[in-house]
Parts: sequence; C-alpha cells; structure tokens
Amino acid sequence: MEATAQRLVIVLLLIAGHHASSAVKSDADGRLQYRLTEKQPADTLVANVAGDAGLGGGDVRYVLINNEPAMRLFRIDDDGLLRTSAVVDRDTLCPQQPVCPIHLDVAVQRGNEVNIVKIHVELIDLNDNAPVFSSPETEFHLAESTPPGILFPLPIAADPDSPRNGVVGYRMSPESDVFGVQVQNLSTGDVDVRLVLNRLLDRNQQDRYTFSLIAFDGGQPQLSGSTIVNIFIDDVRQYLPRFDRASYAAVVRENSPLGSTIIQLHASAAPGATIVYSFSRRTQTIYGDVFAINSTTGEVTLLGAVNRASYNLSVLAELC
Repeated sequence: MEATAQRLVIVLLLIAGHHASSAVKSDADGRLQYRLTEKQPADTLVANVAGDAGLGGGDVRYVLINNEPAMRLFRIDDDGLLRTSAVVDRDTLCPQQPVCPIHLDVAVQRGNEVNIVKIHVELIDLNDNAPVFSSPETEFHLAESTPPGILFPLPIAADPDSPRNGVVGYRMSPESDVFGVQVQNLSTGDVDVRLVLNRLLDRNQQDRYTFSLIAFDGGQPQLSGSTIVNIFIDDVRQYLPRFDRASYAAVVRENSPLGSTIIQLHASAAPGATIVYSFSRRTQTIYGDVFAINSTTGEVTLLGAVNRASYNLSVLAELC
C-alpha cells in the first residue's frame, strides 16, 4: 500500500451570537445574578442576557429602563449581550460597603409583546486604594508630669475600599518603649486609635519624639499609608489644659429635643488662663451635624437626630 502524507489542522469555529455568561442563579426577586470585577474597561462583556433569560432569537429589541446609575454604566446590544459602557468604580458607588449590588431592568420587545428581565450585578472590589490620613503631619504637646497609661486620640485613615480591603490595623514606626498605639473596634463600626504613654517622661533627657503612624489594609497585596506624629514635651510649669477625666460617658434619649445639653466637659489650666474647647477634626467632620460643643463652656449639645446605638466623640482643650 502506498504511504499517504497527511497534515492535521484544527479548525476553530466562532458562532456569532453565542457568548459565555456569568449568571449563576436567580435571586428571591427573580433577578438574574451576575458578578463583575470593578475597573474593567468600557465594552467589557458582563452577561448573555438573551441566553440566560431563554429569549431565543428572532426580531427582538432590548432596552435598559429606569435605572440610575446603571443607565450610565451599562448598555445592552441588539443581540442581548450586557456590556459596560464606562469604567465601573465600585468605591465611588458603594464606598466602604461590604456588598455593592446594581439592579437593572431590561425591556424585551418582540412584536407587540414587552417583557421585563430583572438583573442583579454584584460589583467585586479590587484593593486599588491605600489608606490615607487627612493630614500628612500632626503634633501633640504633653506635660512632663503626664502619668503613664494616659490615652490620647490619634488621627485615623480613610479607605474607600470594601471592609475586606479596607483599613484593618495601625502600627507605629519606629517602635518605642516610651509610647505605644492602642486600637479598639467600637460597636458603632468605628475604630478608635490612641497613643499610650508607657512610662514617665523626662524633658531634660528628651523633649521631642517623632514617629510614623502607619495604617494598613487587608488586601493582597497589602497597601498602607502614614502620617508623621510629633510629640513635644512641655515644662510642667506651663500648666497645659487638662480634663478632669481621661474619658466621659453620657446617655442620650432618642426623643431628646434639639438643643438639649448632652454633657458638660471641664478642663483646668493655670489661674487666669482661657481654655477653648473644640471637636477634633474627625469628630467635627463625621458628627458635626449631630452634636455641637460650646468653645467657652465645654457644653456638648444636640443638633440633629440620633440614629446610632453609640457615638465616640474626641474633644480638644487648648489655651487661647
């Protein structure tokens, strides 16, 4: 038998109109569920809606209806393919939220018949933001006589990523035997970061300390941000303001009228000195529409309705 030379070639056929879809199931409302990782380029294929909804072929028209921001971020082709029409930034739509759903309604018209297909797109977070402090540097003045164990509020960092990729901890660099950092997760979901004095201060030995406060997130790879903390040790004779207590607690009734006094704070200083009270920058930014503090008397009053189980306020007392 005469030998026959053979060559094998593989032919790949791409079938127009057939696309893989990421739909896994329908939710309780009958919405088709999909997942999309944020920051994908415009025109990214999200799903084959026509196939997943079992709409088949024929003369069919698809239109997105009554959905914002979905109308700006997504489009649907004539063949029933859902695509992005812009880069979708989860951190803008759902900053710091554990889940970020987008609901879309698609009107499907075949002849005179119109049906609505409901869609649920879950945006998956990327760890694309590092923690950021509001100020690159901050300073404290401590009296030389400050006893060990006293806690001072430190600035906290912000990260718009989801909690899984958000700020998970703080540390100081370099480490010190004089100061430490204590982090407490509050029941409100906030984080309280405090500077701890570990031992007695000696101004003659050292009158200034500087370290970096570093906030790090839980993403992979891990990202971090930092702020410089300067601590100046003042002569005890300067009589810096000092609160009567290291911390205060007060109970606020849900139906308390606006203008009610919540608590009266008091700090002392040298005779004749004028003390000015104020909220820390973070407290003023977050809770300034709910609480106010009288700069002269230290009286904290209610400005707006309370809707949380507890609040953590940081108050400063400074010499005028």
